[in-house]
Amino acid sequence: MSKTLRAFWFCSILLAMAGCRGAAQEPEPLPLDSVAPLRPAAARAVLESRCVVCHGCYDAPCQLNLSSHEGLLRGASKQPVYQSSRLLEAPLTRLSHDATTEAGWRELGFHPVLPLAEGSPSDSLMLRMLALGRAAPPAPNARMPDVDLDINRALSCPADDEFARYAADRPMGGMPYGTAPLAPDELETLSRWIAQGAPDWEDMEVPAALARQVEDWEAFLNGPSNRERLVARYLYEHWFLAHLTFTSAPQGPYFEVVRSATPPGEPIRVLPTRRPFDAPGVANFWYRLRPIDATILHKTHIVYPIGPERMARLKELFFAPDWELAELPDYDPVTSANPFTTFAAIPSRARYQYLLDDARYFVMTFIRGPVCRGQVAVNVIRDRFWVTFVDPDYDLSVTDPGFLDEARGLLRMPAEAGGQRPRLDILTRYDEKQERYLELRERVYDEIDPEKDGPPLEAIWDGDGHDRDALLTVFRHFDNATVVHGFHGAPPQTAWVLDYPIFERIYYDLVAGFDVFGNVTHQVATRLYMDHLRMQAEDLFLLFVPREQRDAIFRSWYRGAEDQLDVYLDRERFTPHGTQVRFETDDVVAELLAQVEARSREVAGPPDLLNRCDQPPCQRSGASNLERTADAALRRLAGVRAPFVATLPELVWVRVVGGDMEEPLQYSLVHDAAHDNVAFLFFEANRRVPANDTLTVVRGALGSYPNFAFDVPLNEVLRFAEVLGAVEDAEGLTRVVERWGVRRSSPGFWSLMDWFDDALARQNPVEAGLIDIGRYKDL
Repeated sequence: MSKTLRAFWFCSILLAMAGCRGAAQEPEPLPLDSVAPLRPAAARAVLESRCVVCHGCYDAPCQLNLSSHEGLLRGASKQPVYQSSRLLEAPLTRLSHDATTEAGWRELGFHPVLPLAEGSPSDSLMLRMLALGRAAPPAPNARMPDVDLDINRALSCPADDEFARYAADRPMGGMPYGTAPLAPDELETLSRWIAQGAPDWEDMEVPAALARQVEDWEAFLNGPSNRERLVARYLYEHWFLAHLTFTSAPQGPYFEVVRSATPPGEPIRVLPTRRPFDAPGVANFWYRLRPIDATILHKTHIVYPIGPERMARLKELFFAPDWELAELPDYDPVTSANPFTTFAAIPSRARYQYLLDDARYFVMTFIRGPVCRGQVAVNVIRDRFWVTFVDPDYDLSVTDPGFLDEARGLLRMPAEAGGQRPRLDILTRYDEKQERYLELRERVYDEIDPEKDGPPLEAIWDGDGHDRDALLTVFRHFDNATVVHGFHGAPPQTAWVLDYPIFERIYYDLVAGFDVFGNVTHQVATRLYMDHLRMQAEDLFLLFVPREQRDAIFRSWYRGAEDQLDVYLDRERFTPHGTQVRFETDDVVAELLAQVEARSREVAGPPDLLNRCDQPPCQRSGASNLERTADAALRRLAGVRAPFVATLPELVWVRVVGGDMEEPLQYSLVHDAAHDNVAFLFFEANRRVPANDTLTVVRGALGSYPNFAFDVPLNEVLRFAEVLGAVEDAEGLTRVVERWGVRRSSPGFWSLMDWFDDALARQNPVEAGLIDIGRYKDL
């Protein structure tokens, strides 16, 4: 097709899509049979890099999840997933689970966005949205005051017959929304593909070697004995969010575990349930490994490696111990929500060590995954804190066989209520159980430590001298969070020590038992129960500091929350035991954490010289002179309490380019927002203390949702740090943005986002996935 003819067709279809009505007659679009076929793979590449970066997961606007072809066929919905005030559970709308046909999705309220069989391709909602975006692009490098970028904004989600009104009311509401326009070739690729009916891309083929491993794992998960079946149920409930990867092919393909009505060897027929511990609805079912053919998104890519060594380890943990099971537990809604009841027959040491072996994976499931948006969920945690674990040999639930038997009924969780209608008592019914559990735990501690000497440092798990999962850092980014190996940043205000009962309950409260489609009662009860678990983890940490300092430390963590805490805890009950840890300074929190970190460099990882430079120049081993130049410049911003910090969004990425570097450098500037306390569900702004905000500087990419980015030449990186550090208000930050910032409207916006995706893949190819730009700010 000639360039002239192709341009004529392209302009014609854009005019038709936009619904332009001028005095002259509209040009007729070319007949589709004259349009050269387009390979679906080419369209998929554009769709992923320009559309899926906003339209993925449950927080995709209008539930238009474009990460798979099924999502395209499903279309869009006016019903939001995130609606914290709803009184009744919402219908489930999970891709690949809750409907399998277009007719099924239409019954659930979704309307099409692709061309209809009986209509013109140019009437496709997606094409009209793209045309609207093309007709009204933002001014280059300018802010966009008329574009609402709040992720909680009201969405109209027009159907085909509502689009004309939508376009008239929102002339800047086209796609891609609130960003620089697509390149002409990208727009043409998408338009041609959609006009051709958006044909599906080729199905992913599983290599024969991996198919044999799939067979081995499905055989392992479907063993016939009661012990095998109970262990498989335990693994499924802890893997249902996992992206399983085989150690022989760590970069994919990835798989998910599902319950199927069909046995291995037959096509999978998923048995969808609201929660993984709900009854499957049939007498016979099988655990199956299903390939993940959707786009891999970093925000939901929670990798769990499997292979021969993993299978051997699981057999060692769960089947080497001598335990019996006469009868399998049922799926009663109350007992199945309590893992301490369902899996009581499995030795607690096996369960706890299983969690510890991959502690970062399990903590990641708390704060990442399909929930995608969780300000009310993650405001239960500080903006940055360090996490450690009780050594199994010091954990009461492991060392005392009768402890969990006695505690089981006190460890019930809100998920047992399912989708009950709003009831006030569900918000408080667990308070008394928690108080009684803590009384029980204290009594047992008294029995094993009658002299009240308290725990030694060895009671904190050292990763057996090699496991990096023993020390973790959690960064909160307002409505999402990140977990990484090692201790990052300056010593935090608070830290957690998790034992098995806390670890398992957090998982079942926030992951297995949390329903993003649930009602307000469920979501509030989940959050309030997590308050208990957070404070219990902090209590365990305080057991390792001198008894006489605990109360003052605790009160410094919860300024202004005394009345709230009276509802939960009598603080005097948790300070009778001393500590065997020895201290030489008054800052016992920082000193304890330093002692924990110092025990094993293999576990702790490289020292954080960007944020803890005790003996300058703190040059990173193996770094080039150019890298050390960038490190030294950005280190000036780390840990500083200054006005500029409060002006920054939660997560800023910086690319440093130029010089003789083969590849640009990337840094993450993480805003550690200070709070008086995190004891309240709402009104977070009232608890903020911006004057105490600090910045943690991390080398490489951190997080899934960059809120802004700067592109800085290496020879200007010191000046950049100086100017940014001197910012006192929003106007000052605007000047920095105008010099080094990359706005959503910048012509270089998309190329920089592509570079970040590529850099993430180089940094960690196994855990890499597309970043999400839906929370990129308009600074």
